[in-house]
Amino acid sequence: TMGSIDYQISRVASEGKSTDALNAQKEQLAAKYAEQQKVAVAAKAEVDKATKEALDSEKDYLAIKTKFEDKYSKIDLLEKKMTSIKNRPIEIQQVLAPQLNNTVDRCMTCHMGANKDGFEDKKYPKVYQTHPNRDLFLVKHNVKDFGCVVCHQGQGLSTKKDEAHGWVEFYDKPMFKGKQVEASCIKCHKTTDDIPAEFFNKGKELVSTSNCYACHKLEGQPVGLKNGPPLVQAASKLNPSWMVNWVENPRHYLPNSKMPTFPFGKEEAVAITTYVLSTSDATYGAKKNVQVDPALVSQGEKVYTAKGCNSCHAIKGVGAAVGPDLGRVAAKANPTWMFNWIKNPQSYHPGTVMPNLGLSDQETLAVVSWLQQNKWEGLPQTQVDLNNKELAGKGKDLMKTYGCASCHNVVGLEANQNCPELTGEAEKDIHKFDFGYAHRDEERGVYHLRESYIYNKVRTPWVYDDFVKGKMPRFWFTDDQTSAVFTYIMGVTGKHENIPYSYIYKPKNVEESNEESKAK
Repeated sequence: TMGSIDYQISRVASEGKSTDALNAQKEQLAAKYAEQQKVAVAAKAEVDKATKEALDSEKDYLAIKTKFEDKYSKIDLLEKKMTSIKNRPIEIQQVLAPQLNNTVDRCMTCHMGANKDGFEDKKYPKVYQTHPNRDLFLVKHNVKDFGCVVCHQGQGLSTKKDEAHGWVEFYDKPMFKGKQVEASCIKCHKTTDDIPAEFFNKGKELVSTSNCYACHKLEGQPVGLKNGPPLVQAASKLNPSWMVNWVENPRHYLPNSKMPTFPFGKEEAVAITTYVLSTSDATYGAKKNVQVDPALVSQGEKVYTAKGCNSCHAIKGVGAAVGPDLGRVAAKANPTWMFNWIKNPQSYHPGTVMPNLGLSDQETLAVVSWLQQNKWEGLPQTQVDLNNKELAGKGKDLMKTYGCASCHNVVGLEANQNCPELTGEAEKDIHKFDFGYAHRDEERGVYHLRESYIYNKVRTPWVYDDFVKGKMPRFWFTDDQTSAVFTYIMGVTGKHENIPYSYIYKPKNVEESNEESKAK
């Protein structure tokens, strides 16, 4: 050892002898010791690494073991639940609401998850999903008290899908589809101002902007305004061929026309044109016999742009759509009328939104000259005999029958709401609807149901004209717009349910206050 070598070196040195050999031996031992220390350190590092890996493996094992045990405990719990469900007798889930029109509702027999949280994910079959906006619709309208058909309609007594949803022949309360359920809100709430009934309100807005009130009475709504241009001076404005095409189908001229399309053929359109142009004033305007000036065309375009006319009017689809598209206006209106109109729009149509732009006579003529270039090259020409009294008389009768004076001022005709009242249309007996021969046509979506009749009358009113030609025009609503208008009409029943106090939603603190008051 190093200790014994040091002792020997000390003893030999005390005897005066040489210690070189011993010192050399000591150096060898020291080098060997250092080498062994390196090996020991490396070995310790390996041991430490192995120890850490062992500890990490133990942690992973414990984590996997925990997950494994947790998973199998859940599986065990689910198996117990499944066994319980399998052993459970089949039961009809039923809600009785005698104070709500003696409603009997068995919808929850199938829709078991509607009033439960946790089934919102679309991965679940729709029949088992949690009701959308559950807190709003099933908490404030406790399904155990209200049931489902009070809002959704359908046959609450049935336990078969088709019959329960109600789209079966002659059943008078088929289930509303999607957002159409908002039609039920107004039956209790009386107003939709403070409830989320956006689709119902959209239908209400469409009915208003389409001026349905001009022909139909509706609870709480005023008589519709005459939102069409006056026709008492139409002879001073309109080209007869243009008017025939317009009356036959306004969308021939304006694809997005606000005026609906009536079921007129060419002969009827000629008769109406004859009456309007033969009885209206052809002398409108202070300026007479206006002639376009080709030299002013470029100035006219500049004035049109400078005055911001394209903020309201489009030219062949380019521009805004507040006023009519002027891309083919030369086929409709003559230069004299156009000049007087631009100078003073209110002199022809007191209710127009078009402003008086304060143009000089030259500026006005320039704009007229530029716009008169916008012709309708393909306009079908029609000969109209304005002296044919018999044809004019037929045109007057047609305009009276179809209520044209409800939207337009017409010589010799008065406005009248001569169409069925829409209040209560949703409650009308089905035998009072004229289905014609279109009792059932699945390809066209026609069924012998009140809801089907009203929906199709809004969308394509002529579908029921097999037997008697109807008067209602087509508004060319999209499917979504049709559904919204249908929803509004179905909601305006004229009946307002007297909801028992116990059915009125009250926050919990109000309920508690009431209970405390009763206790006192």
